[in-house]
Order: sequence, then C-alpha cells, then structure tokens
Amino acid sequence: MRKILAIIRRDTKSGMRDYMILYIILVPFIIEAVLNMLTGSVSQSVLSLGVDGTISEEELSYLREYASVEVFEHEDDLINRVENLDDLYGIHKNEGAFEVIRQGNEKVEMHEMVMLLLDSMMNEDIEVPIELTVSDVGWKLSPIKQYGGSLLAVFISVFGGMIILINLVEEKQENTLAAMNVAPVERVQYITGKAALGFFVPLIHVMGILIILDYGDISYLMAAVITLSIALTSVIIGFSIGISSDNVLAAISGMKMVFLPILGSIFGAIYLREGLQFLLYWSPFYWAFIALDGVILKQATWGSVLFSTGMIVIISAAVMILLRKKIRRGLD
Repeated sequence: MRKILAIIRRDTKSGMRDYMILYIILVPFIIEAVLNMLTGSVSQSVLSLGVDGTISEEELSYLREYASVEVFEHEDDLINRVENLDDLYGIHKNEGAFEVIRQGNEKVEMHEMVMLLLDSMMNEDIEVPIELTVSDVGWKLSPIKQYGGSLLAVFISVFGGMIILINLVEEKQENTLAAMNVAPVERVQYITGKAALGFFVPLIHVMGILIILDYGDISYLMAAVITLSIALTSVIIGFSIGISSDNVLAAISGMKMVFLPILGSIFGAIYLREGLQFLLYWSPFYWAFIALDGVILKQATWGSVLFSTGMIVIISAAVMILLRKKIRRGLD
C-alpha cells in the first residue's frame, strides 16, 4: 500500500510542477459555475420585483403571490439593483403612495402590469390582472441544466485518463518508466498507483457538478457508482494512449479523438428516437449519460443504475482485452 501511495504522490507532484493537474482539476469547476449562471429554473416567474423597507410585510406577502420579489433595506440599494441588466422593477412607498422604479429600457415591458398589481392590492374591487397556471410539458428541469450537467459529467470523465497519459509520457521521456521495471514494485502496484488519480479526479468533478448545479436530494451514491464505472473506460484509454505516445502534445491530441464518440453518444441519446437508440449500445458513454440523467431527474433505481454500470464494465473489459498486449508491451 505504501508503494501505491508513493506512486500517487509522485504523479501528483509531477503534475503540479507544470500546473497541468491543477488546470485539469479547476477548469471543470469554472465551467460548472458558468453553466449554473446560465441556467434558470423553469418555474421562475416572468415578473421580477424589488422592494425596500417602506413596504410592509403584508404587502410583501401579497406581491410574492404573483412575482419573484427581492428585498432591500434602503432605497439606494434598490435603485442600484434596478440598474442591473435584467428586467427588475423597483417598488418604493412615499407618503402612502407607491412609486415604481424602472430603467425605461426593459426588454419585456411590464410596467402596466406592475401598476395594475399595485392597484389591485390597494383596492379589493380590482381583479388581479395575472392568471397563474402550471403546465407540465414533460420537463422536470431546465433542458440546459438537465442535459448540461449530465453531458459535462460524462465529458470530463476523460480528464482522469488524460492525467494518466501525461504522467506516462513524462516518465518515458525521463526514462523513469524503464527504471520502474527494475525497481521493487510489482506491476499490479504500479498500475494501481497510476490509475488512482484517473478514478479520483472524475469523482471529485462529478460530485462538484451535482453540488454546484444544485439538483436537490438526488442519490450521490448512485452518481458515484456511475462515475467510477465510466472512469474505468477513461483509465484504460489513458494507459493505451500514454504508452504509445512519445510526447505530451501527441498524447493529448490522441485523447481528443475520444471526444467524438463521447459527444456522438450523448447527442444520440438526446435526439435519436427510442427505437434507434440500440445503435449506441456499444458506447459506455451512452450508458453513463442515460444513467446520470436518470439520477438527476430522480427517476433512477438501483436496478437501472447497476444495469448501466454493468454494461459499462463489460464494454471496458472488452476494450481492455483488445488493448492488453499493447499496454503490456508499452510498460515493459
């Protein structure tokens, strides 16, 4: 175990030396944060209001029945918020009369709706000019948030394999790989130590995706099982490309070729009708995507998750058998 940990520490230090591993670890979190800012809730109200301390609790409660309301302590804070790029109307009370604060260049003109809402609040005889309806068209989440999270989770699973291939190429260039063959380290220990980051990094990334995008009370254990299974495929690919490449740029270029079947599998799962999806059964990335999609939608069961991960492991094992001799020769 100590030898395995020593290999992991060495690979981590080697990657940190040129910030490659740090870059691979941090970039997905930046993408996740941007995706989170771009995606909104499907149920979000189209009418957004801001109020200050002049609005009573009773009035605030009434407004929240018909709009998304932000509360500010002072009028200056409210005005600054109205000046932002989004279409938010400010409501301030001055000597018992309501004042609507707006920029005047709102993309969606709702000034009259705000005025009618305030009038109906002050006069019970005026009917509220808003009809609230709830419609279910099959979406449980914003499509961008749903598919974006699953796509990103599967896509960055290859980053673990990328770390492996970079470390292998660097060891070949420094003749460390040849020295390892005469060192008191068994082949299984060496491979295990090399593969550890290939499993650990995708697991950290996927857990980060699910937390940052805030999918609620989903099963993180199911997501972890799916992530570790698809990471197995990436680890095998990382070893096969790493031992056959003479420099880092060539290795990364080879890894980029994996992006095509990943994206093809994912977009096929989204756009192909159900009767044609059998064409994607060969791809472990397809099984990982539909399994993670089920977890995000809270529709997954352990039966479906274990079936998908089983398919991933079987496909990975088949790939491993095909590449076994090549990997063994490269490590000798």
